[in-house]
Amino acid sequence: MARRLSTGCGPLVPARVTDVDDDGCGCLAATGPVRAVAEPGLTPVAGDWAVLAGNALVAVLPRTSVVRRGRGADDVCGEVLAANVDLVLVVQTFSATLSPDRTERLLALAAASSATPVLVLSQIDRAPDGAVVRSVLADLAVLAESCPGTRVVGVSTLPDHPGVAGLHRLRALLPGSTPAASLASPDGAAGAAAVVGPPGCGKSSLVDALSGGAPRAGAGSALVPLPGGGALVDTPSCSADEPDWLAERYLSRLRATQRERWRAGPHPRSQTRRRLRPLAGGA
Repeated sequence: MARRLSTGCGPLVPARVTDVDDDGCGCLAATGPVRAVAEPGLTPVAGDWAVLAGNALVAVLPRTSVVRRGRGADDVCGEVLAANVDLVLVVQTFSATLSPDRTERLLALAAASSATPVLVLSQIDRAPDGAVVRSVLADLAVLAESCPGTRVVGVSTLPDHPGVAGLHRLRALLPGSTPAASLASPDGAAGAAAVVGPPGCGKSSLVDALSGGAPRAGAGSALVPLPGGGALVDTPSCSADEPDWLAERYLSRLRATQRERWRAGPHPRSQTRRRLRPLAGGA
């Protein structure tokens, strides 16, 4: 547990951080929302489990997962976007000319978080037909092979589009709630998922659709409760154009792990001679 624990401001109560700005941080305690000020030396982020003494945030509990992105060449640790999430939804908007490099970088950041990545192809209602959607989803499935267990889901937020079925499938993957689960206590806590993606990928529309339009605080990362239990952590958009040195470093490590996994596994002759299908649009 991060220090300091001072009890002069009142009894210690657990809470979950929902958002952080220059004036303090929003927290969700068992008694309801609380606006707290973190004690010096503490740097809470959305998703953190914290300890409150009155309106003072006096401790941040150890994190089970951390979603980061690169913040500059001189910052070796990067910027923490979210903490204590079970899933990381990597959102990419539909395009017949998929950018594999961007997707791989975001997937590497998600895989390095200690949470489970999920590749989400949004706005599939823009596709001319279902065959094109299936082709792009197949390309994403190839990229997802670098992280075993990664699901690929195509979604649309338009109510009358067939892609809304993907929205239901995605909702079923999200960490839910049990009778003992709570967003305000780490004991039997309800789960959470972080949502990451480049500008214009449909991330905000996806969060609104899954949360029922729950209000979102601030311009930074924000924890948004879900109607059926659990929560989403909506994060700032990751630039699609500027290089992210942290993502590149994680991607190099991910590729090295993939090579080691391949060398350690069986290699039937049919697999070693397998031809790889190019990505949609020749990308």
